[in-house]
Amino acid sequence: MTNERAVDLLCDLIALPSVNPVYDATSGGEGGMAAYVEAWATGLGLIVSRQNVFPGRDNIHIRRPGPVGAPILLFEAHMDTVGVDGMAAPFAPEVREDRVYGRGACDTKGSLASMMTALEGIVRDAPDIACTVDLLAAVDEETSGKGAIAFVQRNPPASAAIIGEPTDCRIVNRHNGCVRGEIEVIGCSAHTSVAAEGVNAIDGMADVVVALRAVNHQLRNRAGGPAANGSLTVSLISGGTGINVVPERCVVSYDRRIVPGQTSRDALDEIDSALDVVRGSRPDLRIERHAPWLEGDTLSTPPRSDFVRTASAACAALGIDGEPEWVPYGSDASKFQEGGVPSIVFGPGSIANAHAIDEFVPVADLVTAAAFYCEVALRFGRSA
Repeated sequence: MTNERAVDLLCDLIALPSVNPVYDATSGGEGGMAAYVEAWATGLGLIVSRQNVFPGRDNIHIRRPGPVGAPILLFEAHMDTVGVDGMAAPFAPEVREDRVYGRGACDTKGSLASMMTALEGIVRDAPDIACTVDLLAAVDEETSGKGAIAFVQRNPPASAAIIGEPTDCRIVNRHNGCVRGEIEVIGCSAHTSVAAEGVNAIDGMADVVVALRAVNHQLRNRAGGPAANGSLTVSLISGGTGINVVPERCVVSYDRRIVPGQTSRDALDEIDSALDVVRGSRPDLRIERHAPWLEGDTLSTPPRSDFVRTASAACAALGIDGEPEWVPYGSDASKFQEGGVPSIVFGPGSIANAHAIDEFVPVADLVTAAAFYCEVALRFGRSA
């Protein structure tokens, strides 16, 4: 693996804006980057297909076939990024001090560039590989993970998957999940000169926020605190139409972080129980918890599973730490796990630099990650 190839690919990817439209309504999404990845794979003679997920936003699925009936090893990295507020030149990649800077360098175009580099090496140097290698460049991870979900729903399951995210080139076999949604309080509008004729939805929402705060307080005070139990954060609020109008509606958005052993259903049941208490004390209000727009469950792949052991052996061969770890953030890995695919997370860069104004990834990590992806592929499907 040469430093130059991984860096060149990453710089090309950074130069293709792929901000998720949720962060910038004027963004074209991942279209330009998808076209680049598709052309790259076609040039290698690989099998390429598109999967439409949103208008103008397609997953790119690439296959390097192995022997007939061979197990399928899937590499997956998302193409979308968060917004670029505060960045002077987000799509002008810069290489300095053995780092590559630019939006997506770390999260997670670096992983994709390393996967592409690894696949080039496999095509060139490993004609007798024992597995089929798939690469999925997915859309929409930064909001709801619909790219990964659509792929899992419409394709036969892979035998195992490596999801690219910034893990400092460490194996992650367990991570947290997240549930996000909205709660709406509906009262009755009135002019503030006759405020008693209305029912103040913001006032009612204050009761809801206090109840949700109590749920978070309970999580924090269980044994192990938030690290062992997760958290509930009320992060957005809106309501009212005018200074002289009793507000009829108020809406809050919440972010509930769940840990392995919990499910999104558990989290929603806790919220519903708290809301029921408020409903009992405030019959003058209508309180609705809308269906969550994100339910990202946790990842929990057994540390002694065959796939984790294969990944750890690949790390040992490369002289890097192969002990599997837990991380507090989430990824597309949980979607593949839900689809029956044993999954781990591994990629270059640190999560501390994801979404940062000076986002970067070390060149050494790009090379290490590419070597790891290649080494796992060479071992996958072979007898121990």
